[in-house]
Amino acid sequence: MIQRKGRVSWKMVPYFLTFIALVLATGCAGVNRLREAQDAFNQAAALENAIRLDGTQSANATVTSLSAVRNGYTSALLSLDKIETKDIEKLKQDGLWGNVLTIKALTQWRLGLYDKSLNSAAEAKNTVPSDQILPRDRALLEALPGLIKIDQAYSKIQTYSKIEDPHSKFEEVNILLTGDVGAIKDLDHARKTVERDHPVQIYLIQSQLAAYRNLMDAYDKLNSGKMIPQDYPARKAAQEQLKDLKGLLKTINSPEAERLIQFWIERVHLEVPQ
Repeated sequence: MIQRKGRVSWKMVPYFLTFIALVLATGCAGVNRLREAQDAFNQAAALENAIRLDGTQSANATVTSLSAVRNGYTSALLSLDKIETKDIEKLKQDGLWGNVLTIKALTQWRLGLYDKSLNSAAEAKNTVPSDQILPRDRALLEALPGLIKIDQAYSKIQTYSKIEDPHSKFEEVNILLTGDVGAIKDLDHARKTVERDHPVQIYLIQSQLAAYRNLMDAYDKLNSGKMIPQDYPARKAAQEQLKDLKGLLKTINSPEAERLIQFWIERVHLEVPQ
């Protein structure tokens, strides 16, 4: 959701998801469909990210822009669905079927097709040779259950009414985000599948921080405006995640790095990492 009154959906997390340009031979319809899907996905992700970081749009303009984002993801999925059976084997031979399934899983996730997204991810992990899936893509596929749980937790927070028992409702969100099989643990697992300094770690850490931000919102909304206690385990974990993010961003010689750290400090009310 769009930022309002200091609240922010995890979806404001910058994507850092630019699929590498594929060196593809011409003449295969499946390859062309993959290229179309890749372009549509990247354009939709870039537009969505711009919207999340721009708090100046009017409500009407935002609705229009988000409609364009959804259309972009839908276009990507349609392109993939048009790949014919006869072209699938060629894509597999060329080592591109993992790309197809990764883009499909991520696009289905962005469209809220969670079961289909998990099925596509499972197909990629279980049927595609490991050397045909990039480390970044494998990490994202592993992260999908957690990313979906963050979406689900956010939706729960928005639909709670004041007459519902705040403690039990907070626990529902807490389990989704911080439980033994919660979003943050899922993202921890995904982070362990790639090197500690791999660029995709930046995205995964921010997703963990976004999960904590949603937990903060739930605690605030369902506990009469109270802040999460300083010694709360999830808060301590988020502080370590912010420290990890700062360490990774030290390697980026860009003012964007400092802005990104400040963005999260303001939104999760943590201390400046040393």
